[in-house]
Amino acid sequence: MVITDLRPLFNPKSLVLIGASERPGSIGGMLAKHLLEGGFEGELYFTNIKRESVFDHKCYPNLEALPEDPELAVLAIPARFIPAELENCAKRNIHHAIVLSGGFSEVGNKELEEELIRVSREHDIRVIGPNCAGIASTHTKMIAAMENTCIPGGLSIISQSGALAGSMMLRATHEGLGIDKWISFGNASDVEESELINYLAKEKDSPTKVIFLYLEGATHGRKLLKVLKEVTSIKPVIFLKGGLSATGNKAAMTHTASLGGDPMIYKSVAKQAGTIWVESLDEAFDTYEVLSSYLDRGGNRVAIVTNSGGPGVLTSDNLDFLGLDLPQPSDDLREKLANLPEACPRENPFDLLGDANPERYELALNAIANSGEYDSIITIMVPPGDADINGVARVIVDITKQNHNTAIIGCLLAGDKVMKAIEILRENNIPSFPTPKRVAWGAYALKKWQEIKK
Repeated sequence: MVITDLRPLFNPKSLVLIGASERPGSIGGMLAKHLLEGGFEGELYFTNIKRESVFDHKCYPNLEALPEDPELAVLAIPARFIPAELENCAKRNIHHAIVLSGGFSEVGNKELEEELIRVSREHDIRVIGPNCAGIASTHTKMIAAMENTCIPGGLSIISQSGALAGSMMLRATHEGLGIDKWISFGNASDVEESELINYLAKEKDSPTKVIFLYLEGATHGRKLLKVLKEVTSIKPVIFLKGGLSATGNKAAMTHTASLGGDPMIYKSVAKQAGTIWVESLDEAFDTYEVLSSYLDRGGNRVAIVTNSGGPGVLTSDNLDFLGLDLPQPSDDLREKLANLPEACPRENPFDLLGDANPERYELALNAIANSGEYDSIITIMVPPGDADINGVARVIVDITKQNHNTAIIGCLLAGDKVMKAIEILRENNIPSFPTPKRVAWGAYALKKWQEIKK
């Protein structure tokens, strides 16, 4: 019987770390520290035959010595010991395990991985890994992972690459974007990407709003397509595929023993399944940032409000490249913009001129947002001299709170000079991007999700 309930992988009532250590740089040491610092609220056990305690936490010599049967085992021991230790897990009625150890099929040791699979199937043990970086579940405070710098939020990451997933966790934290679940699944000897996606989409009361998937190769392509079609009707899935080139495909084989596959097939699958296909981490993060703010807003009609012609032109170019429209305003909207200075063109892009103050932005944004003529408004600000950029940010916040139909997206250019304004926007869940290309992608991602939902 295959156990389908994956809940103990993310919210176990009790957990044992096999191979806990205090040795600097060791996987067992990192995991022990992260589990303790994360504040895991269930029963936490450590095992290591050579130690009585790890970081002042009681350590048992082996699984047999534990006072109860844990729900989840996290294994941080050399690969050659994994099959035997899974046998010991079975004796303690443990049916869920995370195997971080490398040294299996990704380095040509297929026989050892086949033995791991045999043991896990024989004893109905669901395994994440091997050759993975673990799992972090921020809302349940279970950080059984090699990275622990994260804040709770609505993004869940499923990644075949542990290092890439780790870099995403660190970047998300730096940019103030929260994570719900962080999953590095490595070689996917047992639990594969389709099961993880399905769980995240259908988990009851899940904080996950958006799912990010990084794959180097699919375990079962048709099953993945079927699951993605079901899931994308519930939640957005951002899909980044590695190994699309011949060189990248070869690298994927040595990284996670994955066959990259024909890039056109993957793009076709992504389109059929209703995922948002991205080709870089920037596109992935920018997609999440706008979707975390505006799941129910956005579309093909985009307005640009700017105080500088150049960035407005570049943004127009990028929107056009992505197939979005920049419709011109109606006569009625032009009339509502009549109180703008005479030199301001009543055309899209709406150039408010270099001396635009918060009041001018407020007049323009209010009229455009309430016109019903645009799905998204890209608001560009390049602050000259001592311009009140923070005041403009507050105007954007106020109008966004008043208008529940239009997605207002910031594009603030000037480095450190606009950091406080960006902070004001993000504190109020309003996305902001540093370049015309990235803000255009944000508008495109919103439009793409609205199309998928239909």
